[in-house]
Amino acid sequence: MIDFPGRIVMIGCGGVGRSMLPVLRRHVLLHGENRLIVLSADEQGRGIAESCGARFLHAHLKPLNYRRVLSQYVDAGDLVLNLSVDVSSLDLIRFCADRGALYVDTSIEPWPGVYDNPMLDIRKRTNYLIREEALELAKKLGPDAPTAIVDHGANPGLVSHFVKQALLDLNRTLRNENARPQRREEWAQLARDLNVAVIQIAERDTQASAHPKRNGEFINTWSIDGFIFELMQPVELSLGTHEKQLPRRARQHRPGSGTFYFPRPGCGTFARSWTPSIGGFQGMLITHDEVFSIADYLSIRDEERFVYRPSVMFVYHPCDDAMLSALELEGRGWHKQGSSRHLNKDIVSGMDELGVLLAGHAKNAYWYGSQLSIEDARRHVDYTNATIMQVVAGALAAVTYAIRHPRLGLLEPDQLDFEECLQVASPYLGKMTGEFTEWTPLQGRGELFPEHLDVDSPWQLQNIRGRQWIM
Repeated sequence: MIDFPGRIVMIGCGGVGRSMLPVLRRHVLLHGENRLIVLSADEQGRGIAESCGARFLHAHLKPLNYRRVLSQYVDAGDLVLNLSVDVSSLDLIRFCADRGALYVDTSIEPWPGVYDNPMLDIRKRTNYLIREEALELAKKLGPDAPTAIVDHGANPGLVSHFVKQALLDLNRTLRNENARPQRREEWAQLARDLNVAVIQIAERDTQASAHPKRNGEFINTWSIDGFIFELMQPVELSLGTHEKQLPRRARQHRPGSGTFYFPRPGCGTFARSWTPSIGGFQGMLITHDEVFSIADYLSIRDEERFVYRPSVMFVYHPCDDAMLSALELEGRGWHKQGSSRHLNKDIVSGMDELGVLLAGHAKNAYWYGSQLSIEDARRHVDYTNATIMQVVAGALAAVTYAIRHPRLGLLEPDQLDFEECLQVASPYLGKMTGEFTEWTPLQGRGELFPEHLDVDSPWQLQNIRGRQWIM
């Protein structure tokens, strides 16, 4: 329990928000009435919010009204927890800095009409541009501004801390050393010394419902709209110094950035990865901010040239019904299905296995992360699911970090103390697992398409990517 004298103003009360409310009450001590306020664009979650002692208000934040609305509830010393979609994170951060308030979100969001707008140039629908604007805002606000932590859910968020723990595990195993880096440059040097060539955020969701997906229905274990935006955005990833060649049609965001996008949606772009319970699997290459922040954090430059940089990508296989929904969406020409269903109480089995796969080193590959079953998730909040609880764990860690460190400016997850964050989050993440594997993306593929593979360097992107990229 951490004592907080201010108010917490939570924006959005979807699946994550509803599960966040009881967890916040267990960990943050608020004083007096109306110290926890929920602003929501619809009535979902009103009953849960009020049962948790929150004041629930219907408020649809838009570019022309958000300052006027928030000024009624946010003062100096308060904390804004943004769990919404379609509300600009950067505008909220500017507002909080002006008011002297703290800020936390689980993803950097723009106002509507960006990610799913076919009239915009494809590059303008990428995550890179909005993150670039966030980094510029961080410089403008300075290191002594009220703390604003962005992108701190499960991924992006906790996976950045998983990477650091995995690097320490590798260092103990491969070099019998226990030193803990303190600065960014030391973490980057450690990754280079360990010969980590590729970092995959590897997630496989096996949660299953008692009621299978129907034709014309979109199903997911987290935000329907948020997931559809990601599916329609172009693929983005960071390419490392071990890569022998650039993929065909790869476009670099800026010369020398090491970050690329492809003129194709993540929904139709597949790659191979591995998790302990499933083994090798094929997932979608989804754009996420951690593919930039982790790669940047672990890069070493010699003036304008990269001396070392890992390839970083997010390979995601959602629950089977969500995967079917994504494929159906693409088949419908990106016209959203007529109905949707968010899986919660009807889940009967499965888990969300979310971790990081560090590959290319002396022991091939090492996965570290969370194996959270639906049963374990419901021990914390009986109406939640495993995917949402992982996001809640990340958001909770960011909230407590901001309260404890109120004057650090705008921060990404990689800039936070990973041990402090994991100490808060880990009790909600189920079984924390670290496991080595001899699996590579070449496994079982050489007989089918040998001319397109590099058998001498298993962790090249040309081996990881799905067959459809070649077509």
